[in-house]
Amino acid sequence: MILFLLVPGFYASVEQADHPELRGRPVLIGGHPRKRGTVNSVSVEAVPTGVVEGMRMADALERCPEAQIRPTCLRRYREVAAAVRALAWAHTDRVEPDGLGAIYLEVPSETTPLTLAAELCVRVRGELGLAAVAGAGPTRFVAYVAARHCGPGGIRVVNPDEVEAFLAQLPLTEIWGLGPASAARLAEHGFRRVGDLQRRSNEELEGIIGRSAGGFLRLALGQDDERIRARPRPKSVSQEETLAEPTADLTTLSDRISELSGRIALVLERDGRAARTVSLGLGFVDDRQLTRSQTDERPLSNPTEIRDAAYALLGRARPGPRLVRRIRLQVTNLCPREQPGQPRQLSLF
Repeated sequence: MILFLLVPGFYASVEQADHPELRGRPVLIGGHPRKRGTVNSVSVEAVPTGVVEGMRMADALERCPEAQIRPTCLRRYREVAAAVRALAWAHTDRVEPDGLGAIYLEVPSETTPLTLAAELCVRVRGELGLAAVAGAGPTRFVAYVAARHCGPGGIRVVNPDEVEAFLAQLPLTEIWGLGPASAARLAEHGFRRVGDLQRRSNEELEGIIGRSAGGFLRLALGQDDERIRARPRPKSVSQEETLAEPTADLTTLSDRISELSGRIALVLERDGRAARTVSLGLGFVDDRQLTRSQTDERPLSNPTEIRDAAYALLGRARPGPRLVRRIRLQVTNLCPREQPGQPRQLSLF
C-alpha cells in the first residue's frame, strides 16, 4: 500500500504555525497586489471564497478582502518540508517528496496504512503545528485522490477491493492529465464521472479523445503501475547566511554561527541522527572563500556541541581583518542518534 501525506495550503499553513495571530484567519502567500503579484499558497480558510493558486493577488483580494497577505519565504518552507520528510523517514526509507507540502511513502509490512497515517498526522500537528491529511491505496493515484477526499477525519484508506467503487463517483477532472478540453469532449458523449469511463472500452474512448485514452482508462480503473521513486536521506545538513553588513567582528560571527548551529541541531533531532564531521565555510567580500573541517569520534547532535566545534573552526580559520560576507555551516558523516540509556563506545584516551 502507498500513503500520500498532504499539508493543504502548505506555505500558508507554515505561516500560521509560525505566527499565532494568523491562525483561523484567511491567509494568502505571494506577491504584492500593487506589483502584479500572484498567489502562491492559499490557507484553508480562504479556499471557500474561490481563491486559487496562480490567481492575481489583486483579484484574490476582491474575492477575499479580509485575507492577510504574507510574502513567500522559501527558506523557511524548505526547513519545515525537510522536517516532515524526517518524520516519514523514521518509518520507512521508501519516501518520495511531491513538492514541499506533500510526500508519498510505501507502508511497511509490519504496520497498517491507518496506523501509519494517524501517527504521521498526529506528529506533524504536535511537532510542527501543521494540519495534515492522508490517503492510502494500492497505487499512487488512488492514494493521492484518497487524501484529497479524506472527509472530516483527515484520513481515507482505500483497500484494493474498494478502488473502482471509490473512483467511480469522482468527476473526470480528478484523473491525472485529463484537462477541461478532454473533459468537455467526453461530456458531449455522456461521460461525466470516472465510473462512466470504467464501463467503456479503450477503443471507444480513443475515438473521442485520442491515444491518451488508454492511460486515462487505467487510472479510472486504479491500475496505474507507477511506483515510489524513493529519495535517499540527505548525506549532510547545512545552513548558511549572507550577512546584511559584512564584518570582521568575531563576536558577530560567533552569534551567527550559534544560530546556524541551532538550526542544524533541530534538523538532526527531527531526523534522529547525529554527525561526526563539522565544516565551517567563510565567504569574504573579495569573493575568496575559506573552509575548515574537523571530525570527532563521538557523534555530535545538540546545538552546544555543534556550536563549540564551529567556534574551534573559526579560531583555526583566523579571518583577521578580512570582511566576511557569508557563513556556511555543514555537518556530514551522519549516523543514528544515540538514544537515552543506550551504551556508548568510549574513547580509549
